[in-house]
Amino acid sequence: MEIAPNIHRIPCIFGGNRIVFVHLLIGTDASMLVDTACAQNPQQDILPYMAKIGFDPKRLTYIVISHSDLDHQGGNQPMKDAAPQAILACHNLDKPWIEDTESLLTGRYMQFDEPHGFVTDAATRAAIHADTLSAPIDLTLEGGETFRLSPDWYVQAIHTPGHTWGHLAVYDPKSKTLISGEAALWNAILDVDWNPALPPTYCYVDTYLATLDRLMNMDIELLAPAHWQLQRGSAVGDFLRESRNYCLRVEQKLLDFAKSSGSFTMRQAMEHVGPAVSSWDKAGDGLLVYPFNGNLQRLVQRGQLIEQRNADNIITWSLSQ
Repeated sequence: MEIAPNIHRIPCIFGGNRIVFVHLLIGTDASMLVDTACAQNPQQDILPYMAKIGFDPKRLTYIVISHSDLDHQGGNQPMKDAAPQAILACHNLDKPWIEDTESLLTGRYMQFDEPHGFVTDAATRAAIHADTLSAPIDLTLEGGETFRLSPDWYVQAIHTPGHTWGHLAVYDPKSKTLISGEAALWNAILDVDWNPALPPTYCYVDTYLATLDRLMNMDIELLAPAHWQLQRGSAVGDFLRESRNYCLRVEQKLLDFAKSSGSFTMRQAMEHVGPAVSSWDKAGDGLLVYPFNGNLQRLVQRGQLIEQRNADNIITWSLSQ
């Protein structure tokens, strides 16, 4: 649907009951697609929507990927096949993971296997490859770039790190709309029925909190996030504040657990702290490793926890003495 003048929000279904929204901006001189969802979504959702509104994909000027995740970049090659003239762009810091699926798998999704004793099995690796059809990046961004879509319409790329180092949002000053992706993650990632599906997978806490502060100080009338309902007016600030508060609640719960448990591993933190900060089905608890790792690293950097390796070479944390 058209959520602001010439800005279209396209729902893409994946993983059975998951939803991600991509956004199409259509100007008189140029156009932009923000994200491509998973491998099947261009044919399943994006191109049919374009056909319904009479937009020829051969008119697409830019494909901007908000960040490195299979449900945001997985349709890159199918979209390039449909719109070979479109310039595929992303932030420089996420480029290695966006243009190569194996790098995404090993560098992003398997980054916690060795330090925490986790194992990403062959079936999971194969599923990620099937969902993520990568393509070479044509243009890298740093944030701050302006795109002229019409003589009187310019939109801006905003660097919004925290979920990943190179996360980007797109801001339209004319309608005060921010296409935010996962710059703010609320207290859960939602499914197609707006029920909690997964934890908020922020990774770099100080950076994430700084991004949220920046967004709270921007003039945003309409927030268009990737896995949540549209937020308008005062609801924008509520959404951003809850994103911040959840992150800080998790950190306090982890610190409380450290005070009561002595030395602990990531598995133990997920088992004991997870239920206190989870609203989703237990099947999603495995992704708590992303926010928990971020908060635990922050507590180490602040001198509140000590990080060590146990006899099995697994990372443990304990209170500083």
